[in-house]
Parts: sequence; structure tokens; C-alpha cells
Amino acid sequence: MASLSLALCVLCAVTVALLLVHGHLDGDGHDLRLLALGKGVQAAGWLGFGLATAASDVMPPFRFLLLVGLGFEALAIVRVRTGRPAKLLPVLAGVVALHVLLAVAVAGRPFEVRAFVQSMAAAVLFLPGGVLLLVARDVTSRRLHGVTGGAYLAVAAFTLLRGGYLLARHEGADIPAVPHMEMIGLLLLQALAFIGCVWFVVVLRERYEAHIHRLATTDALTGLHNRRHFLSAVEPALALAARKGTPVGVIIFDVDHFKRVNDTHGHPMGDAVLRCIGAALPALVRGYDATCRFGGEEFAAVLPDADGAVTDLVGERIRQGMERAGLEAAEQGRGVPFTVSVGAACRVPGGPQDLDGMLAEADAALYEAKHGGRNAYRRHGV
Repeated sequence: MASLSLALCVLCAVTVALLLVHGHLDGDGHDLRLLALGKGVQAAGWLGFGLATAASDVMPPFRFLLLVGLGFEALAIVRVRTGRPAKLLPVLAGVVALHVLLAVAVAGRPFEVRAFVQSMAAAVLFLPGGVLLLVARDVTSRRLHGVTGGAYLAVAAFTLLRGGYLLARHEGADIPAVPHMEMIGLLLLQALAFIGCVWFVVVLRERYEAHIHRLATTDALTGLHNRRHFLSAVEPALALAARKGTPVGVIIFDVDHFKRVNDTHGHPMGDAVLRCIGAALPALVRGYDATCRFGGEEFAAVLPDADGAVTDLVGERIRQGMERAGLEAAEQGRGVPFTVSVGAACRVPGGPQDLDGMLAEADAALYEAKHGGRNAYRRHGV
């Protein structure tokens, strides 16, 4: 038992080092730091097991540390899969307090009773994470999630059986002895520690790739797609529309007197206006319309399967919605009132190469809206 426990101690310590080295790639890194904390506490617990000659000789503080570490690990899994709990400190304190109560409750009781209570606690910790991983569908590495979830559930099931077996033997039940049960349990935990480490590293890689993708496709200030991604994303829609002979709407709008906003209120207020547009725009278009920050204070949208009436409806809704968003931001102290001028074009495109032409037509309509008094909507050719 001692050599396996020390091996688990080393494995947990290596996992902590790996997570701390690569944690900076994971956005805010809270989930990975929580796992690193759990693995670090487990390492201390396994050290106590490794120094003991038998499982019954392990001092209670080391058992306590192992259970608390498992609790932190389970909480990290739940947080990765659900994003909850948002506030970690109260939950962490609750996990520690629960195990303190359990430790006090079983203090001085026979080893089999203590093992039963601690086995129940460990199984309860493993079950939620195992189920969440096993039923995960919205992930790239579904097979790895399934294997990891199955491993957590297998360890939970074995832990429950072990606790029940020890308690039944203590109560005098006529149950044959199971050789090497402690060894089997340690081997299962060692395998779980390895699989769990692999799973978290894969999750880290997937998050890092998603982070790089967001950086490459998203405008940092507004949260909308950037121009490069927008232009490449709408090409298939124009190609499909050309084959089907269906019209497409193209909209361009920009902030009226944006330079005046920057000169009068400062560039931070100008940035606040752009962020306000980024927050409001998705709700003003249809769910499958493509939008982006086209450049500076200029924004664009492509509306597949949109005739002139639909394009006019969306364009006017954008104009009115932005005016309303500016007033609400000013009332809440988050910005200043602003308006936008909107230009649009709508026709059956000749293909993806026709996007530049339709953008030029929408830009010409925007020019008409500007010269017509601003805070207005115009469509090319109408």
C-alpha cells in the first residue's frame, strides 16, 4: 500500500505542477486553479497513506485532507461543465466544514465505521462529476469525457461497496474476506488520477484553441465578429442565394457625429458607445443574420433570404434600436445619447464575388442618409 500511495502523491504533485504551468492559457484560470488546489491537498493526504504501514494506521488528518482534496476536484469538474458555482469561496468553505463535521462525528469510532462514513462521503463527491462527464454532448472530445465520467462512477461504486463491506464485517455479517481490497482501491484511484489529469489537460487545450479562435474572429471592443471573419462567413450565403435566385439584404450603418463624441467626451466615452452598439445589435437582427464591426464606428450586416420589405424592416429596427440604446445608456450613466445612419442594398447576388458591389451600394445609401439629415434609413435604388 505504501508504494502505491506514494506514487499517487507524486502523480498528484506532477498534476499540480502541470496545471500551474499551463493555467495562464485558460482565460481566468479559476477552474484549473481549483483542480490544482484539490490535487495538492490530495497529495498531502496520499503522503500520509504512504507513510502508514496499514490503512487502519493512517492518521485522521491525512484522511481528512484526502477527502477535502477529492471535494475540490469534484467541484472543479462541476464548474467546468456547468459554470457554477459562480462564487467559489462559500462552497469551498462548505466542503471543508462538511468534512470537519464528519471527522468529528466518527472520531474514536472503530476503523470500519470511520471507513464506511468516509467512503460514503467520497462516493457522493464523485457521483455528480461522473454523471456530468458521462452525459456531456456539447464537447469535442466526447469519448474522453465518457471514459473519464465512467472512471469517476466506477470509483464511486467501488467506494460504496468497500464501505458497505467493511461495515457489514464490523457488524458480524458472515461475509467472506476479500483479499487485496485496499490494493484494488488504490489502483483504481491511481488510474482515476491519471485519467482525470489527461481530461483536464485536454479541456485546457480545447479552451485554448477556442480562445485563439475568438481572438482571430472577434472584435475585442464590441464582441461582434471582425471584418475578416465576416467577409469569409457571408460568402457561402451569397453563393447559395445566387444558386437559388433569392435576394440578400446588406446593411451598413455608422454613428452620427462620432468624432464629436470623442472630441467632446473623450475616447473612453466613444468606446462606451461602440460597446453599447455591440451589445444591442444581436437583438435587432434575425438569429441567422451575420453582423460585424466593419471598421472604426462603422458596422455591417448581411441578411440571407431577405427581400426589400424585410431589409427595410431590419434596417429601420436597427436605427430605432440604437437610438433607444443610446438613451438608456445615458440614463444609466454608461454612455451618451447617440444615433446612427443606416444604408442598405437588396437584390439577388451574382455570387460571392458580388459582396463588394452590394457593400458599395449600401454605402452609397448610407451617404444619402447622412446628407438627408442623419438618424435616417435609406435603401439603394428606392
